[in-house]
Amino acid sequence: MSLSAPNVNQHSLSKLMEGFANAPEIFVSGITSDSRKVKSGFLFLACKGISSHGIDYLKEAVKAGASAVAWDSSTSIAPNKTDITLVAVDNLFQHLGEIANRFYKNPSRNLKTVGITGTNGKTTTAWLLKQCLNSLDDCCAYIGTLGSGIDELTDNQGMTTPAALELHSTLSQFVKTGAKTAVIEVSSHALSQGRVNGVQFDAGIFTNLTQDHLDYHGDMQTYFETKSKLFLEQNPKIKIINVDSEYGIKLTEQCSYDAIIVSSDPKTVTNKNFFLIIKSFSKNHQGSEVFFSSSWGEGVFKIPLPGNFNIENAALVLAYLLAIGIDLKRACNALSSVKAPSGRMQKLLTNKRTIYVDYAHTPNALESALKALRPHCLGKLWCVFGCGGDRDKGKRPSMAKIAEQYADRIVVTSDNPREENSISIIEDILSGIKNKNTVKVIEDRALAINFVISNSNKNDTILIAGKGHEAYQEINRERQPFSDTVQANLAVKSLEKSND
Repeated sequence: MSLSAPNVNQHSLSKLMEGFANAPEIFVSGITSDSRKVKSGFLFLACKGISSHGIDYLKEAVKAGASAVAWDSSTSIAPNKTDITLVAVDNLFQHLGEIANRFYKNPSRNLKTVGITGTNGKTTTAWLLKQCLNSLDDCCAYIGTLGSGIDELTDNQGMTTPAALELHSTLSQFVKTGAKTAVIEVSSHALSQGRVNGVQFDAGIFTNLTQDHLDYHGDMQTYFETKSKLFLEQNPKIKIINVDSEYGIKLTEQCSYDAIIVSSDPKTVTNKNFFLIIKSFSKNHQGSEVFFSSSWGEGVFKIPLPGNFNIENAALVLAYLLAIGIDLKRACNALSSVKAPSGRMQKLLTNKRTIYVDYAHTPNALESALKALRPHCLGKLWCVFGCGGDRDKGKRPSMAKIAEQYADRIVVTSDNPREENSISIIEDILSGIKNKNTVKVIEDRALAINFVISNSNKNDTILIAGKGHEAYQEINRERQPFSDTVQANLAVKSLEKSND
């Protein structure tokens, strides 16, 4: 049925589908790929899901008032005829991003959109950049592991990068509320599944690449190629790459050296690139003072967060600020007052114990976190951690070896076992431990955290690793409320009462 007088909130179906399929000139007032969210006048985008196909819910969409249904003809046979418009689209799932981009009127073009990818450091780098830009009077929005928003964050339902339709809708809201920049954490899953399709990135930042998600990608080469899509296919105008790994160097070469290279190695050869190189740094109980040289001049910045990896994260942020024309001194000053994001080397406020909660769930991240805390540890360094179920099993013994090498006391517990048996996961972890007598196993995560806090001393430092900001524990497909931060604070209060 044609709508002869479309209003400002309606969009031409033929223009939304242009280049993907032939569609009649009718108008739709909304788009969704979830049949439960269809409203009157909507376009329902029926794609293949994990256990079913969207077209299976055609009747529900029609009953809810859909004006048209586009279905993925590459993954389903033609549906039965119905009174509303049906549009067959080959590989519809890969076109969702551009369809959403058209529907929401190219929101990323009205923002400076920065995509940050890498195995570790995405969240912290994005959060530091958001804080710096806000302090420099550039209203900056954020999308990532912590959620989405400008001042307050809404939950992304456990996804680092939201699905394509939600992503463009969120960017559109940012434009309407006055944001000038949007910083987006871009996961490898998002790049593989086309979630950022249709987004015009002004800048791309590469943090690093270490073992993770091999259950999904299969091998490191495929994982790297997927991450590279942000730079090679999305082709942002500004490309900033940490070259302290072979993958960073390889990515720079594939970008034809059209990139700003960042390194913590003073001996790094810059060739024709723009660059920012860390020359030296000194640490104190508050963080680090960092001396650097760059294409924009030499200088010093202070980062009030522990760890060499946070120096690298800050250097990537500084490179972006300088690349967009921020004065060197102003850029350095902006970094001096940043705070860690929730669950990223987050120091809990207690005078009874020194406790850090961190999202470290890969071998490299756990090693970095323990190394970062060692210089600040006056007593024993404790590490309580587990590994997620239904994920890369190869990293479990590797994380155990790292914990045994860098921590003084280890408690192995559950993480998010998902549909795996948590005891089996723990056994995989323990296979990487040489001296099992030095490790305490407490399957219940709350009890494990309580044990560490009650059995440590005031001069000890405790790292609770693996879940970071997460407010749940996923067991047998159910997300049960659980927060490492909340549990640690409860354990500290219990300790205080017992000492009274």
